[in-house]
Amino acid sequence: MYQLIAVPIISAFIGYVTNVVAIKLLFWPKQPVNCGLFELYGVLPKRRGDIADSIGAIVENQLLSLDDIFSRIDTPEVRETLVNRIMEIIKTRVASAVPGFVPGKIANMVGSSVDRVLRQEAEEIIRQVMRASQAYLNEEIHIKKIVEDKINELDIQQLEDMVRKVSSTELRFIEILGGVLGFMIGIIQITILLLFPL
Repeated sequence: MYQLIAVPIISAFIGYVTNVVAIKLLFWPKQPVNCGLFELYGVLPKRRGDIADSIGAIVENQLLSLDDIFSRIDTPEVRETLVNRIMEIIKTRVASAVPGFVPGKIANMVGSSVDRVLRQEAEEIIRQVMRASQAYLNEEIHIKKIVEDKINELDIQQLEDMVRKVSSTELRFIEILGGVLGFMIGIIQITILLLFPL
């Protein structure tokens, strides 16, 4: 009778502990440990460079590229906002640059002329600057490399904390699932022993 209870409980315990150890081995040991026939080294510390490279590629190719950023920035609304801001700055500069002895009517005409020219040309100038900036930055800035460098600069403990923070619920679920599956395997073992006694 005790066997009927003990086998599933022991199997559940073994399944749970096995998964806890497997998850622990994702992060530990942080430095290689020589175990004679093999070397024990945590998956994350051992493959940090490969992981950083993969995450960088995913971020750049699938999540956030410079083209995506510029498609959000280079819009009619943003260009209009920039034109209006440039107009304010230039009007202020022109007003302060015009000597005090110049009649107000002439100063207003100069301001109106500048305003009209800027309204006609500024948006196109901004569009061209955006395109030139995008082409230049696509050659000079590589998001993949930035992400990769940031991950490689992290201390292993910081990287582990980050992974655990993001996936703690899932890791806990895997540990519990090991116990549940172990328990079910124990029930199957008992059922087989009862159906086919030795």
